[in-house]
Amino acid sequence: QGRVGEMTQLVSTAFEQAHAEAAKMKSTKGPARGGVILLVDEADALAQSRETEQMHHEDRAGVNAFIRGIDRIASAKVPAAVLMCTNRLSALDPAVRRRAADILQFARPTPEQRLDVFKRWLGDAGFKASELTALAEATGERGKSGYGFTFSDLTQRLLPAIVLDAYPDGPIKGARALDIARSMAATPPFKDC
Repeated sequence: QGRVGEMTQLVSTAFEQAHAEAAKMKSTKGPARGGVILLVDEADALAQSRETEQMHHEDRAGVNAFIRGIDRIASAKVPAAVLMCTNRLSALDPAVRRRAADILQFARPTPEQRLDVFKRWLGDAGFKASELTALAEATGERGKSGYGFTFSDLTQRLLPAIVLDAYPDGPIKGARALDIARSMAATPPFKDC
């Protein structure tokens, strides 16, 4: 709601709840009885670099609370993990990145991966193998851009557009799906400044 101190309180509460649940699963003898995963999607919105000049004091306080939460879970040695997802790794605060046990980066799908997406979603819809291959090619790198479709471009934009285009008259057709794919532009990569 934008109240002063609200973001810090919400971040702290999330870490407190994750810690409390993980502590219940900790065992004094043998392995833990389970574990907790605290998933933070769009993590750059909560843990952006405090080096940013235009950052508001409230945002800095929220990042500090985030770092304290990570440290608390790590020092308590409870069966918990904090997973952070972002499209802007460089936007994360350096102190947050330093605390990462691992950083996994996912690239845009290869031609084989795009083909697999289309086989899974359109294979049973009567598409020919050649039509699926053409879709995989059409969603790859085009012209001077140097980048193809992301997984979310495929699953959240293109596939729904193909289905909605056929609705309510259906069925979906390979040639029309290819036209739709060719008319769409891939989401450009984030530019790190």
